[in-house]
Amino acid sequence: MKHVVSIAFAQNNKNFDEIIEFNGESLRLTQYAIGFDMDLAESLIKKFDGICDVICLSGVPPKIKTKKKVLEHPQTQKLKGLPRQTVMVDGQLLKDVYIPWAFRQFYLTHKNTLKGKRVGMYTGSLQKNLVDIIEELDGKLCLADPYSFLRLPYNLNSNKQLEKFLNTVSPFIGLKKVSQSSLATFKIEDAKVHKGLKKFFKSDVFVGNEGTVQIIDREHLKGKTVVLDFMGSLMKKKLIKDGAKDVISCMPKVVKSRYVNFSVLEALMQAFQNEPLTADDILHWVDVLNMKVEHHKLIDENGSDEVSKFAFIIHPLSKDQLFKHPLLKKTKRFKKHLGPIFEKVFSLTPGFFYGNISGIKSEKTGKEVQGLIYTVTDTPKMLLEQNPETVYKKLVNICKDASSHNAGIIGLGAFTKIVGDAGISVDQRSPIPVTTGNALSACSTIWAAKFAIEKLGLVKTVDGITQSKVMIVGATGAIGSVSAKILATTWKEIILVAPRPYKLLELKDTIKEIAPNCKITVATHADLHSADCDLIVTTTSAQGKKILDIDLVKPGCVICDVSRPFDISQEDAVKRPDVMVIASGEVQLPGEIKSNVDIGLEGNIVYACLAETALLAMDGKLESFTLGRNISYEKVLEIDRMAKVHGVRLSAIMGHNGFITDEEFALCRGHALKKRNSNG
Repeated sequence: MKHVVSIAFAQNNKNFDEIIEFNGESLRLTQYAIGFDMDLAESLIKKFDGICDVICLSGVPPKIKTKKKVLEHPQTQKLKGLPRQTVMVDGQLLKDVYIPWAFRQFYLTHKNTLKGKRVGMYTGSLQKNLVDIIEELDGKLCLADPYSFLRLPYNLNSNKQLEKFLNTVSPFIGLKKVSQSSLATFKIEDAKVHKGLKKFFKSDVFVGNEGTVQIIDREHLKGKTVVLDFMGSLMKKKLIKDGAKDVISCMPKVVKSRYVNFSVLEALMQAFQNEPLTADDILHWVDVLNMKVEHHKLIDENGSDEVSKFAFIIHPLSKDQLFKHPLLKKTKRFKKHLGPIFEKVFSLTPGFFYGNISGIKSEKTGKEVQGLIYTVTDTPKMLLEQNPETVYKKLVNICKDASSHNAGIIGLGAFTKIVGDAGISVDQRSPIPVTTGNALSACSTIWAAKFAIEKLGLVKTVDGITQSKVMIVGATGAIGSVSAKILATTWKEIILVAPRPYKLLELKDTIKEIAPNCKITVATHADLHSADCDLIVTTTSAQGKKILDIDLVKPGCVICDVSRPFDISQEDAVKRPDVMVIASGEVQLPGEIKSNVDIGLEGNIVYACLAETALLAMDGKLESFTLGRNISYEKVLEIDRMAKVHGVRLSAIMGHNGFITDEEFALCRGHALKKRNSNG
């Protein structure tokens, strides 16, 4: 049996000798935590040299590479030079290859972790691979190396400054012996003497290795994000007790029985080959073990009842809604003449805070979230006519204000998510993640359509496939395309309608792969096929322009209108009592909702794009979930799962005039059957 011996130089009371499973084999792993005892370290290395398969050393200062030189502490050099027969590793090769890639991958889906945040590093020189990445990813660096090494009262703020500092102090690096007493304490009261610490303690994110964070005073970590190379179960318990908000651990759990540090993992890898590990070997292992950064949310585990905040941006859906403003209500009778003037004037004003929605509470976890509602006063017409950069600036300013009021994520409502590149530019400039809410909008569209079709009961289903035609108008848009992908898996035939033929053909090819048994037809006008469809989903940005002739629609058809303003006018809906026109996108939030804003809906009912933002906050998934014009099929399935977990569900079906009752469904069914019979 392979035997790995771990010497944990900076640890105390973490000794063990056990059999572990790794790479399909049983190995013996023995650890000695020696508490900075240099003599004991030397004797253990000499004892096991030639007896065990690999010796790994952790807790000693690593090599520090600058552009001019490589620095290594004399004690580290001495210990590494002792073995004559057994290979010794320290985890540095694994860190150098894995951490930059893994941390970058984590950042791409959790941009709010660093974006616009001050990142404090206890010793940037000991984690230079992370310094490079954090600086590259827009983190505002605050490096405490001068205090850590020499108790100097200032910080460093860039990799360039760190290089200069290291080249200056390199002659002194080996003068101090490595011991617990030689380490900086990072006590809050030390900031009175060491002025640089006052600024350092204001960091939003703190980066260190587990050995350092185990030993220092951790009072300053309360409510903060901590980035560690590795986090064992004991360290996790300590950070929960300290009140840390969350931990980003670069080392995942790859051994079933326990977490192991980089040194031990590199030793386990080394145990499976005779030659020293290379970077290519490490790449192979990273792939085999599917290694990824882990994100641990500690506040929830600590039982915190803190209310998390999200933000959401709304705007008037027509110039008529501008007259709801208290100052304009008296002029409402002149809206025909004043409307166009006010529409242009109001578009010149900046966005502002509108009010709160509180009491939103997860049915599963009990976590409560609060919504900060902002508004811009631009109508859809003005949002689309303006230079996108003008709109971006308004939205980004709101994002910054929401961030300053502790919102963890912000959602774009209605046409604010259509402007320009559909949220991507706003997200890139925002200090907090941005979502368009389109995943839940698409999801609620499917919920509403399914409910209404089943309620009317005019369509047959065989083996889970609806034996009829569904048409998506606006099929190449964000919500339309993903709705089409999902509906194609449960309907016999789907018709895709959009103005650009090449986009339709691209979408058709994609859907063929997802639903090979569904017949797919493409068209640029809806009227050619509306007489054959039992379900029509409209999701356009037509701003109230007519997209289909209501007189041609099949009796008993359900029209699910996702667009705001509506694609189907109230006048058209009234003309056809045998056609059920429903509004999609309205869902019910869990909890006892209190709101001081008027978004045009009642009680717990909100637009799906707002609900997605609230849902992500409840789930602690503070990331840019949906952006751009392509919604991931997988994202819709994920938000569907999330909604079921936390209790976000479809509200009562609504039409132009509010809730649609069972009697209205029955009445529509009666009219439809009568008209179908009369048509033969």
